[in-house]
Amino acid sequence: MSEYELRLKEFSKLSKEGIIEKFRALIPFTLDASQNDFLDAVLMQSMKAPRSDWFSDILLCYSVSNAMISLMDKITDENPDLFLPRGEDSNEPITVRVFEDGDQQFLMKSEVFNTKSESEESFTLSAITMEKLLTNHESEIHNIEFIRYPITRANHRASPIQAPSGSFYVLAIDFFFDFLRGFIHGQRIFQKITPTDVSGFLQNMSAFGTMFYASEISDIDRIMSFPSKDVRDIQEDGFTIEDVKNELANLGLKWRFPEIQNYAEAVYSEVDKRKKGSVLRTCDLFDAVEHCQLNCILKIDDSLKKFVHSQKGCHRVYGFKCEDCAAEKSKKREEKLSILEKELNELKMSHQKTLEEVQELQQKNLRLSVRNETNEVKLKQLTEKLAQSKLSIDEGRYSTPCTSSASPLKIQCLICEKSIESGEDQIIRCPLCKRRSHSKCAINWLKEHQQCPACNGELPKY
Repeated sequence: MSEYELRLKEFSKLSKEGIIEKFRALIPFTLDASQNDFLDAVLMQSMKAPRSDWFSDILLCYSVSNAMISLMDKITDENPDLFLPRGEDSNEPITVRVFEDGDQQFLMKSEVFNTKSESEESFTLSAITMEKLLTNHESEIHNIEFIRYPITRANHRASPIQAPSGSFYVLAIDFFFDFLRGFIHGQRIFQKITPTDVSGFLQNMSAFGTMFYASEISDIDRIMSFPSKDVRDIQEDGFTIEDVKNELANLGLKWRFPEIQNYAEAVYSEVDKRKKGSVLRTCDLFDAVEHCQLNCILKIDDSLKKFVHSQKGCHRVYGFKCEDCAAEKSKKREEKLSILEKELNELKMSHQKTLEEVQELQQKNLRLSVRNETNEVKLKQLTEKLAQSKLSIDEGRYSTPCTSSASPLKIQCLICEKSIESGEDQIIRCPLCKRRSHSKCAINWLKEHQQCPACNGELPKY
């Protein structure tokens, strides 16, 4: 009997609950409550029809799933370095994600320090900036490899990030804006509460830096029963700043936030920059209404404004002017200016030093030029005096000794050791040893020496 026939026989005897348990047994890890519920719901939905309609499909699904899981187990067993958990005694580096959001870089503490303090049910995860990690924990990160992980967002949602526990999280600032967006467009809270209740309502949200829930807000049920209006559709040619102001008034927001129309112009400008089409659409009007309210909320509640600033989210509120951000920019600008001034002073000093070195080289060059000219003059004078010196200049007519044959005596130049041709070369004779040399050789010799090369006697000075 084949494996399929055996499984067909086995499944024929199982109830729906038994079939679900067979599927559950295939999964190589323990399911949590929500995962169990999901599996039950999917399978029970598939088995709603009469058994004859779904039995073959369920059996086929189980067979394919079993084959795939068996194949994955085999691949995992054959490649433990790629798939199995890293051992405690392993020397292989740990790979840790560096999350990037604009110019911010931060990491999950549970990933860096391999901590278990934050359970799967934890509402928040602690993070640490890359700067603090490198400054305060340098000795603990020698065996860590960092990989860049940019935070991505759609227009109104951030992509969830999976934590080591398997749960998914978003940045606190993304959750904050999502939470307020639900109040603004979902429950329309700020169309329903009175102006005197706005401040108290926002104070209930002031603990956002840690945690808060809508259920903590007093009289929430009573508030939710109040009437509210929808944002109206716009014409095909878009809308203007005046349309934004009129819509804020139509929604009753001018009564709750008396200064809300003051933000319309700045918000409209930002919405217009970000529009997707050639003209502004109704969805852009929703954004304009939302950001006008966000400006008012952050203006009223200082604690929420500090939270948004601490999470580097001020630039995400259209038209919002944060004094702290402006102060930080001013401080950074001053620091940058100070650094540039320091670099400029260093460049000036370096330039001045270079100028001094150039001037010194020019002076040395001038002195060498003067010395060269002086030497040329002296050499010319020496050459002229040499012709009139006490050194005898022989025309080459020298007699032969009486003991010699009729052929003339061959004489070598004292300096170049070449033969002196009688009657052709001018010669100079040392006044002491009477040795002869070519006149040209003697003149070149006297440029650097004052003694005769033969007897070392002092030659006449000129």
